[in-house]
Amino acid sequence: MATERLWWTRAVLDTSVLISEHRHWLWLLARRGFYEGVWSAFIVGEFVRIRTEHSIKHSVERAVYRQRINDLIHLFSDVLTIVDYRRVTTGKALKDPDDEPILATAIAASAGCIVSLNTSDFPPEAVLGGVRYVTPRQFLEALGAAHAEADLPSLIAAAGRQVP
Repeated sequence: MATERLWWTRAVLDTSVLISEHRHWLWLLARRGFYEGVWSAFIVGEFVRIRTEHSIKHSVERAVYRQRINDLIHLFSDVLTIVDYRRVTTGKALKDPDDEPILATAIAASAGCIVSLNTSDFPPEAVLGGVRYVTPRQFLEALGAAHAEADLPSLIAAAGRQVP
């Protein structure tokens, strides 16, 4: 029962949330110690690829998007633990093979959940390989319930956008 209650304490951040507006409060709450965030070399690589493609599509100057990406990776590297996803075989065939390293990251890290906006491939509240898939809203609700005294919505609102 205790492990069920504490599934939110160690979370893998999927690339989808790292490129979303949620990245600001996910970084802040990891930095403040409300949860332990995890990522892998695969997630970093996928993040860089997607942010680069998005920047080019929107005609952002190369020097600008490179600096933003580098800054973001440095900030998240300060608060996320990197794990070697390659040492784990998930044994699961997911719809998108690019999602298997995300699940492997969670299993390698003994994470209780993957925070993702990819609800078509990671159905919210589904459990696969002992790992729960949650949306950022569900994750924030769990953190808020566990840390009611901290008033996380107010903390997040006051902090604003702190990462590129």
